[in-house]
This record gives sequence, C-alpha cells and structure tokens, in this order.
Amino acid sequence: MTTALAIFAATNLVYQVVRKPAEMFFPVSGVLNKMPSETWREYGPLFREYATDTISAELLAALAQMEGAGNPVAHTYWRWRLTTDLFSIYRPASSSVGMYQMTDPTFAEARRYCIRHHTVVEAGAWNDWRGCWFNGLYTRVVPAHAIQMTSAHLDRGVAAILHNHGGPAPTIQQKQDLAALIHLCGAGPARAYARRGFQLAPDEQCGDHSAAAYLAQADVLKRQFQRLTAKE
Repeated sequence: MTTALAIFAATNLVYQVVRKPAEMFFPVSGVLNKMPSETWREYGPLFREYATDTISAELLAALAQMEGAGNPVAHTYWRWRLTTDLFSIYRPASSSVGMYQMTDPTFAEARRYCIRHHTVVEAGAWNDWRGCWFNGLYTRVVPAHAIQMTSAHLDRGVAAILHNHGGPAPTIQQKQDLAALIHLCGAGPARAYARRGFQLAPDEQCGDHSAAAYLAQADVLKRQFQRLTAKE
C-alpha cells in the first residue's frame, strides 16, 4: 500500500508539473522572496519603465509585493479536493504563476499588449514598428514580462470600465484602487465597484481575500514605495 501511494504521489507530481511547468521552481521558490526594499532595489527600474499615467511604478511594486513577495517564480499553494478525478485530489489551487500570480486566462489576455513610452500598445502585424514584438515569447516568470503585462492589462481594464462612467471624473487614487480590485477580483466585481461610486459592497470577498483589506494593504505598500523613491 505504501509503495502504491508513493508511486501515485510521484506520478501526480510529474503530471502537475507537465500541466503547470512553473511548479518546477518550487524547491527554490522561497529563497527568492524579498522584503519591500529589496523588491524596489531589484525591480524599481522596470516598475518605472512600464508605468502608465494610471498604473504607477509604486502600484506595480505594491501588487508584486502582495501577490508574490517580489518573487518572480512565486507559485500558489496546493489544495486537497474530494473528487473521483485522481489527478485533482491534490493539485495547485489555481493556474496562478509569478510575482503577480497571473492566471492562465489573464495571461492569455495580457500578452496581447506591451508598453511603449508609458502607453499601452496592442500587438499587431509583425512589420508594424509601432506595435508589440515577440509577444508570443512572453512568460510570467520573467520579471520584465510580468511587470509589463500586468501594467498593460490593468491600464486597459481601468480604461474599459471608465469609458462610459457617469458622474465626477475619478481621482488617481480611485483609478488605482479600481486597478487593484481588477487584479484581485476581475473585471465584473470591479465594474460593480465603479458603479457604486467606488464603494465596496459590505464585507466583499474575492476568493479567500477581503477586498477592503487588500485595497488597504495596497495603499500602505504604495506609500512605502513612494518613500523609497524619495530616498533615491
């Protein structure tokens, strides 16, 4: 019995790694975690390079710190499930990969964009010098790719939600809170948040996270990274 369980555990591990290759980094992943000051020192130039008018370098740094502790190969936890599918009994809780814990669907969408001179550009023809190049080579575990895709995805997401937004023009703080909520919850809950005048629903949750606590933590970290910027 013990031998059979060991064989199944090894087979399951191989299956999950084939399905999600980033799990290969699990043995070394923890040593790449960073404190905020280390994250800024390592990736500050990239955060600044791929910032936009809406998505600031400090917001990009805050999200990277919250989601993956500045670890480019951060992975999600594994979860037990009661199911008849043997390879789903113990597996990664989601398809999230990298310092922004970007899921497969978000990755498929975000890799269509790039940042040129702090402006989002969509992939076009190969000979369009104004467009994006080599998007097919983007990966979530390369910091420059992850930061650029996250910035572009969130900038586009905020713009799409605010396109027909009525009422007073939102502040930059409201736009960045909206971006953080898109990252945590997706476009649907973020759109509802904007319709409510940038107010969260009571006790709003996204997965295992309190939306209010997430936005508050993002704001605290943004201020911390702003102080680090001021010291440079």
